[in-house]
Amino acid sequence: MSLLWPDKFFPKDLGEFIGNKDIVESVRNWGEQWEEDKQGKPLLFFGATGSGKTCLALLIAEYFNWQLFEMNASDKRTKDIIEKVAGAAAQGSSFSGKKRLILLDEVDGLHGNSDRGGVAAINKILKASKNPVILTANDVYSNQKMLPFRSSCQMIQFKKINYLTIAKKLRELLEQEKIEFDSEAVKELAQNCAGDFRSALLDAQTLSISGKIDIDAVKSLGYRERQQDVFKTMGEILKGNSVEEIRQVRFKADIDSRMLFNWIEENIPRHFTKGNDNAAAFERLSKADIFNGRIMRRQHYGFLRYSSEIMTSGVALSRENDYGGWIQYQFPSFLRKLGSSKGLRNLKKGLGLKIGNEMHSSSKAVISQDLPFFQIAFQKKENAVAMSAGLDLTLEEIAFLLGTKPTTKKPKAVFNEAQELRAKELVEKRKHGFDERELETVTKRKGVVQEQEAKNKPVGEENHQQTSLF
Repeated sequence: MSLLWPDKFFPKDLGEFIGNKDIVESVRNWGEQWEEDKQGKPLLFFGATGSGKTCLALLIAEYFNWQLFEMNASDKRTKDIIEKVAGAAAQGSSFSGKKRLILLDEVDGLHGNSDRGGVAAINKILKASKNPVILTANDVYSNQKMLPFRSSCQMIQFKKINYLTIAKKLRELLEQEKIEFDSEAVKELAQNCAGDFRSALLDAQTLSISGKIDIDAVKSLGYRERQQDVFKTMGEILKGNSVEEIRQVRFKADIDSRMLFNWIEENIPRHFTKGNDNAAAFERLSKADIFNGRIMRRQHYGFLRYSSEIMTSGVALSRENDYGGWIQYQFPSFLRKLGSSKGLRNLKKGLGLKIGNEMHSSSKAVISQDLPFFQIAFQKKENAVAMSAGLDLTLEEIAFLLGTKPTTKKPKAVFNEAQELRAKELVEKRKHGFDERELETVTKRKGVVQEQEAKNKPVGEENHQQTSLF
């Protein structure tokens, strides 16, 4: 599990590339022209995150046996560096005599301060290169710096990968890894990734650690920000070199302040690993949290301007060391835990409301103080039946109070007897204007549970008497 699935299952050749199949043939023809010494225009791949832009560039280099020269967003891309390194690579061939593929990744991420002069230097290479060049970007229209690239390159748009295609590929990989899964859960996972196959792989790997991938597991992943890739946003904030640069990233990201705070808190230890940078970053973050507390206590949202600035620019600029290369950011773990425990919390809330209504108490007080006593009381069968009938508990609620699963015999037996007791009490009330529809509801509930028991009963046990459960 140490190897990330996007790396482990990286396509071995062009045949394994999924989505945007029409683009593959077009790019291969472009490469064949270069092989015949017919220089074509540089290519500008643009489109949604995770749609395969960088992947296809790497596969093309391998297909034609070209030496790959890559510069991405983690590298400094000033005018001098690009001209000295990428410019030299664009002019000559490799030692074997083969061509080089110049891959300039995420060119829409060039910044005015850290990458000063980079746009002009790249545009110069596009016009003079004697080797094939591919640029990648997410958005080529809203950024004015992309204008010269649009005119110098052949633009190829990558569309989001169809979720059915992603689901099919995920099922193949899960079968290959011998991981149990529900087809509908994998389908929902593919829909949730919004065409980003890379994030779908990461989500599937995360869920596979816990075992079978089912609907509940998929829902436990929580909300994934898609408008502005939150992983990219984290990198741009924590690697930022000025307040203005970081502020622009924050404004561009479509993610609320509280969620961004959680992301930064989770990933500070993963990003700041040198010297005292980790402690300094958390010290700044704690100051931002003080302002968040004042916002809640005083309902004065003017403090948000301070907390937002401190938790982003303050944290990023507290470092004493530079951090390059790729960093594996993670979704906030406590939010994932909240998502995975949502079903249990809802069950407790329902119990709290039912018990609190009878005890004239708040549901919070019942959950925090009274539920343990009800669990003790439920150990006696007569108590369990009487309270289940009086509170009209569901099978799941009874199972929780008994400390077992709804599929076992104990909660089913208690549930059936409780429904019989409720039915008798409701029949007695008929004389006083009882609504027969309520009796019908009780009878149906009991019938459903008995039907499930009959289906799950092993062959040959039809005539066996049920043993004592208490």
